[in-house]
Amino acid sequence: MPRKEKSPLLYFYGVECTHCDLMEPLMKQLEEETGLTLRKFEVWYNDDNLRLLQRLDKDGVCNGVPFFYSKVKRDWICGATIYPNFKAWALGKPHERFLSPPTEEGEVMGQFKGFFDRIKNTGFQALRQRMEAGKKLAGEESKPNTSSSGGKGAFSFYSGVLIPKSSTTICPRTKQ
Repeated sequence: MPRKEKSPLLYFYGVECTHCDLMEPLMKQLEEETGLTLRKFEVWYNDDNLRLLQRLDKDGVCNGVPFFYSKVKRDWICGATIYPNFKAWALGKPHERFLSPPTEEGEVMGQFKGFFDRIKNTGFQALRQRMEAGKKLAGEESKPNTSSSGGKGAFSFYSGVLIPKSSTTICPRTKQ
């Protein structure tokens, strides 16, 4: 009976590693499309596998899982990646060693929206505080700035906006 040849593609993972879980469907797809399989090495609970990973991950460049290593090309991928990059690595073609998969579009948009909402709210809050401080400093209610040097204090108001008095007059854009 012929002896089954061991795969030169190595996969290092950790139990309950969410990034490793992301790669499971890609490994299955790779096997279905190309017939290539990966030898799996669990490193969180197996010291021998961990030592092998550390030997292959020279200088601890990746220093984590998932870690994919090709014994044929002596090349690797660190972390979860996208399928075209993963397949290129497995086939010995040029690939990126660090190429994370994109997050869900809604998740990214939610993060951007939340970020911009926080910036907007912080800006409005700071503007309100400056306007109140300017009113107290100037001792007057909102009125147009008629002169760049007249009036009390270093600030005057123009259409409800606090404007510093200086030799340069800045007029905020208003609807005509």
